[in-house]
Parts: sequence; structure tokens; C-alpha cells
Amino acid sequence: MPAPKKYIDKRIANALIPKAQAKGLMGGLTGAVAKQTMGGLWVGGNAWLTAKEISFEPNGLNRRFHLNPDELSASVSLSEVTAVNWRKGLFTSIIDIETEDERLTLRCYKSKSFARAIEDAVSAVKNASIGA
Repeated sequence: MPAPKKYIDKRIANALIPKAQAKGLMGGLTGAVAKQTMGGLWVGGNAWLTAKEISFEPNGLNRRFHLNPDELSASVSLSEVTAVNWRKGLFTSIIDIETEDERLTLRCYKSKSFARAIEDAVSAVKNASIGA
């Protein structure tokens, strides 16, 4: 997925990807432990907020060191978002973007302002659909 031409906000971020599988011997061990404790592996890349969606695209390094690079991207339509939750993390705080069917979990610096931008974009989409 190429970077969007128009976006509201962009962050260098990590996304918690349930299907991520690291390559190599340690990948099997760390992957099993991470899936058991966190529900997936943290994958580095970029998070893009547009007027229609929030998306995550892994960086080149993470694409190279995972078995399934095509399964590392994620996107959520803002019209489907039911909740945006911010929580404190160890080094960077975490944003959970939830829908009826899925959750996209991101961590990044300045995550509180990114969460607010996501909430504002979700509100704009929902208000536009009410007025339509």
C-alpha cells in the first residue's frame, strides 16, 4: 500500500499484528511467547490517518524480517470505528482503534494527540453521514 497523497496526520509507529511471524530460529520462540502474552508481534512502520481511514504500513526492515510481509499491513475505515482508547505504555503510549469486528493497536510518540486526531476524524465521518 503506497503512502496516501493527502493525510491528516502521520506517525512513525508500531502496530500489534496478530499474524506477524518473525524469520529465523528466534522468531519461532519469541513469536510464540509474544502471541501468548500480547496477542501478536509489534511491527515497526508508519501509521497514516486520512479523512476515510487509519492505516498501518510496515517499514522495509520489518518486511524483510517477517515470514509473511503481505499480512503486516492493516487499515480500518473510520466509519466502522466504535472506540478510540488511549493507554499508558512503558516507553510509548498505546492507542486501540476498535470496530465491531477488529482492533488495530498502535504505539507511537505523541500518541495522545494522535488519538485525538483519530477521534476528530471519526466524528467528522460520522457527522457527515448523519447529514447526508
